Amino acid sequence: MLRARGEARPPVARLTADPSTWIAIDDGDLWGIDAVLARRLVVEGNLDLGARLQTLFTPHARRRGAFDLEQVEVDADGLKVSTYVVGEGPAVLMLHGLGASKVSLMPVMPPLVHAGHRVIAPDLPGHGSSDKPRTEYTPRFYARAVRRLLDAMEVREAAVLGNSLGGRVALELAARSPGRVTGLVLLGPAVPGFRVRYLLGLTRVIPSRVGTLPFPVRERWMRVAIRRLLADPTRLPEAGIQAAAEEFIRTYRDPRARLAFVDSLRHILTEQPKPFWARMRRVRVPALVVWGEQDRLVPVRLGHRLASELPHAELLVLPGVGHVPQFEAPEETAGAILRFLMDISG
Repeated sequence: MLRARGEARPPVARLTADPSTWIAIDDGDLWGIDAVLARRLVVEGNLDLGARLQTLFTPHARRRGAFDLEQVEVDADGLKVSTYVVGEGPAVLMLHGLGASKVSLMPVMPPLVHAGHRVIAPDLPGHGSSDKPRTEYTPRFYARAVRRLLDAMEVREAAVLGNSLGGRVALELAARSPGRVTGLVLLGPAVPGFRVRYLLGLTRVIPSRVGTLPFPVRERWMRVAIRRLLADPTRLPEAGIQAAAEEFIRTYRDPRARLAFVDSLRHILTEQPKPFWARMRRVRVPALVVWGEQDRLVPVRLGHRLASELPHAELLVLPGVGHVPQFEAPEETAGAILRFLMDISG
């Protein structure tokens, strides 16, 4: 029904799938992200809409349940944090990497949900659809924001999974609030020792010199950056890489997001190794460290060091995998996570 006259707004996304895929998603048999990775759903524009397609509309012939992915806006002590919530059981908090969003952890969500876990996956402040305050985006800031998110959701403790920056935040949370963390799953966490040359390449996409000024983000640069996160880019559909590039560009048109990105990157690059490693020796919670053997961003030697410095850690090195094992080896990564969670649950 036409409610008002005026200029039509352009669509924020275009989603294309065959009828059987639409029905499977509506029935709850197929997650949107699984459809994207299986090349059954093509998303142009806002990737988040495709990822949570299952709950964008009221299901046709069933009622929504605990296993339908919901997006909620949580007030975490004054910060609005856009968060996926799905499943029932012991909580697993999932934290994404720098420049990414909660969508980037979706490939390993379904196995955890089906195994009896409640998954909580926020957009970190400064990222995605969450608030982007003017602040210092240090690991300590992120850990405090995540702790307040858990408080707001009345979650006393959780296993914490983090990829890249999310892994660094998970370590900070475990160091500062050990009573809130039952275990750590660290997927190529951002520890001191980055390959700076790769990160400097990202400044072609988010250059620090532009500050809050508008700037053109080139899709070609972004697609190259995404491919370099993978050991074998052909494991992802080209449409998926394009959708991720468009999602990044859409988010970082906002000058507040650009400032958050640059400040987060600055703190990652300038973190002093000696005090960091000393603090890691005091992290007492059990940890699973997962590293891609061909990670171009954070070399695998740092995985060996992290596993040796953490008092209760095991290391899993995945051959032929890069910086995002949840995309390149989702089944193997999810299997290792589930075994670890079962072990720490006693």
